[in-house]
Amino acid sequence: MADMQELVELQKSIWGYGTPQGDLPYPARALFALAESGGHVGAAKCGEQIVGFSVAWLGRDFNSGEEYLHSQLVGVLPSFRHAGLGYRLKLQQRDYALQHNLKLIRWTFDPMQSANANLNLRKLSTVVARFLPHYYDSLQSHFSRGLATDRVRADWYIQSPRVIARLAGSSGEASLPSGAQIVTVTRDEEFGGPQLRRLLRYFIGFTNRQLLVEIPVSFVDLCAQDIDTAREWQEQIRYVLEYYLDQGYLITDFVVLDSPPRAYYLLTRDSLQQILDIA
Repeated sequence: MADMQELVELQKSIWGYGTPQGDLPYPARALFALAESGGHVGAAKCGEQIVGFSVAWLGRDFNSGEEYLHSQLVGVLPSFRHAGLGYRLKLQQRDYALQHNLKLIRWTFDPMQSANANLNLRKLSTVVARFLPHYYDSLQSHFSRGLATDRVRADWYIQSPRVIARLAGSSGEASLPSGAQIVTVTRDEEFGGPQLRRLLRYFIGFTNRQLLVEIPVSFVDLCAQDIDTAREWQEQIRYVLEYYLDQGYLITDFVVLDSPPRAYYLLTRDSLQQILDIA
């Protein structure tokens, strides 16, 4: 229980849960009961200090009945981020799932957060098939800033050739695929908001095998600088991703370029099985 109480304090530092401006944290007794009843609560430690943690439990797909590991929380203290701890916590979840003969781990993440997209899609090689608009209704945290709680669902097929190859480091550096049509949703400084909507109509209707959808490299910085522009970006990305996922596309990768800084989702029309079989 002492460890679980420490995880409550971590939620305050990571997301602002339990502060006057934040939502309620997951309580220590619930985390303790979850771990005691067969769920997964993992931690990353520096000395005796817990600096990151993860929470997951057994889920069941409503349609297929397939059991999977549902990952609800993965967080790292701000001063320990960008050190690979989130990646290692996810690998710990994978080990736990494999020990229990599970083939799939699922979770949701904010599609506007490029760091999460890079971890989930590029490093772990998840696949996204569903967009979940306003998923949590309202949510108060360091990252939400009063914006809609849009999420996408990451499906991590942990025993697939695709994932095994990616974790072994065979994928190489992220780069733009040749022949992909770049679908860009950007703010035009000359025209502002209305131009966003005019541009959007132009970028709906492509049928290429692969498409690229650009998002801000740092949505957190954009929110701090101009919340109205951030809200416009979010609305347009919601519309674009919902449209193409409904057309049968899957989000299969994430590409971040350094010069100039750009970030793109890669959407593919191949079947899920074709994607998972690629080593």
